[in-house]
Amino acid sequence: MNNKIKRPILWKLILIIGIPLFVVYSAVLIINYNLSKDAALKQEKAYMVEFIARNAAQLNGQFTQITDLPRGMSNIIQSINDINKEEIYSLLEQNLAGNSFIYGMAVAFEPYAFNKSKKLFAPYVRKGSDQFTHLDLADNSDYTNSDWYSIPKLLKKPYWTEPYFDKDGGNILMCTYSFPLIWDEKFYGIATADVSLVELHSYMQKMQKLTGYSFIISQYGTYVYHPQENTIMKETIFSKAEKYNIPEMREYGRKMLRGLSGVEPFSDPITQAKQWLVFAPISSCSWTFCGVVPESEILKDVNASILKQITLMFFGLIVILLIIIWSAYQITNPIRRLAKMAEKLADGDLDVQMQNIKGRDEIHELSVSFNKMVADLKHYISDLTNATKAREAVESELRIARHIQESLIPRIFPPFPNRSEFKLWAKNIPAKEVAGDFYDFYFVDEENLAIIIADVSGKGVSASLFMAVTKTLIKAKSNVLNEPEKIMQRVNEDLCYENDAVMFVTTFFALLNVKTGLLTYSNAGHNLPYLIKKDGLPEQIENTGGMALGVFEDAVFAAKEITLQEGDTIFLYTDGINEAMDVDYNEFSYKRMEDILKNIQGKMPKKIIEDTLEEVETFTLGAEQSDDITLLVLKYFGI
Repeated sequence: MNNKIKRPILWKLILIIGIPLFVVYSAVLIINYNLSKDAALKQEKAYMVEFIARNAAQLNGQFTQITDLPRGMSNIIQSINDINKEEIYSLLEQNLAGNSFIYGMAVAFEPYAFNKSKKLFAPYVRKGSDQFTHLDLADNSDYTNSDWYSIPKLLKKPYWTEPYFDKDGGNILMCTYSFPLIWDEKFYGIATADVSLVELHSYMQKMQKLTGYSFIISQYGTYVYHPQENTIMKETIFSKAEKYNIPEMREYGRKMLRGLSGVEPFSDPITQAKQWLVFAPISSCSWTFCGVVPESEILKDVNASILKQITLMFFGLIVILLIIIWSAYQITNPIRRLAKMAEKLADGDLDVQMQNIKGRDEIHELSVSFNKMVADLKHYISDLTNATKAREAVESELRIARHIQESLIPRIFPPFPNRSEFKLWAKNIPAKEVAGDFYDFYFVDEENLAIIIADVSGKGVSASLFMAVTKTLIKAKSNVLNEPEKIMQRVNEDLCYENDAVMFVTTFFALLNVKTGLLTYSNAGHNLPYLIKKDGLPEQIENTGGMALGVFEDAVFAAKEITLQEGDTIFLYTDGINEAMDVDYNEFSYKRMEDILKNIQGKMPKKIIEDTLEEVETFTLGAEQSDDITLLVLKYFGI
């Protein structure tokens, strides 16, 4: 049989009128749009690079002046024999008066370095509304334990702190530049210059702005300036990348931390709209100035022009379509028979076939295709049945994997029933079949209890495997080392080795002497636990400043100590609690969590965890769990 299709009227009309017009006009639209888009993006990217570089250079000039002042203070103090405190206060005032960007300055001496009869002395001058205020930081606290003092002392080089709230001196949110006073290879103290983040925000508001928005991150990725003020100090570019699942943003963040410049694309996590991120280093403080511009703003004029052309094309094609429909109406009747056969197929009759196929036109080809589709559909249903069985097998394997993972963490509660010094309870709820969060606790010797809680980046099987490795490493290191910061250091080195997947884990590790209540801990980028005194309000414990494990092999970790009293409670958690979202994407927040912790007096750890999970479940009712949830609560009773 000759299957060559004859040339019906509908085919002739489409061939002569519709197809050429549509193809030509579409090609013109596509070419015009692509050329206009490329030109607009090229021009705007060049402007963004120049804009960000110019503003970064402007900020760099400001911060360079700031870093020069503590260095100059060091030289002056070294050159003056037997300098007295009035002369130091006077020098601080002179420096402050000459730089509007600095909020306050201090010279903090090593114990007994300024006066053999006085252990600590740290003259500090800050700006007031109309005059300078003089303080001695030693009157409020032992400043030698502060990051702005201890870190540059340890590094023996200048250091910019992360944003923090200074309650001892400036009483504001600030960043501090610390310059070590090292004379004749001996450390005498630290000269500092404080930059108020409120003043920085005001300064940024006066700068020329991009169409989108600008922000500044610190040398560790912490937001120093951002239009959303609740982000400052509380978020990093890495935590946001994790929070909104933007893996490429983590790589851009690493480029920023290496002092690179660039223009990179990414998608908005909410709208999925394409955005452009441009960044340049502020070399004097190792910060990065960044800008974000929506691509829709760049292409606004281009899209408006194309839309006008599409509108004209649409109306033209409507007219052509009406003509073709009217002309083709006469050949539609044979198709009705085929439509009835399709209805039978939709009702589940897989044995339906078009019989007595005649002619050599499209109806013939369509009937042949219909019969082939029915046969293919039978095969597809058979294949789908087999695929369903295979999927059920995979789901069974995942359930087994979850059971194995549960066996890796303590699951018998209450633990240590013969120990009366404390009560402990924990809970892990994965977002998927397997979890990336974990907790652990065990005695390293007769008196010291190890407590761990951690959150692996990502979710699912890969996170669970990384979790198992991390848990094993921590336990192995803690059996031979008894200092939390050294344990974190060794585990970090092992996790960074051949970490091709670029995964990391935030970790809190502590050793509790159950006899004395001394809690020694080190934090690696994890949410800070809460300490709830017997008759007090919940307070987050002091951060040790460590980064997440697995990010940088040479990361530095520190440890701090607190002493638990009878009745004190320590509350550990992962961000699956405070970042749990309802159906409107509102977060549960630290405030709601703290409200729960204000009312735990008299409750045991199990009840505290149950109440917390009940509040989270009520808040997120109807919303899918987006992250693993892990809680560990310990109440100390002493001996």
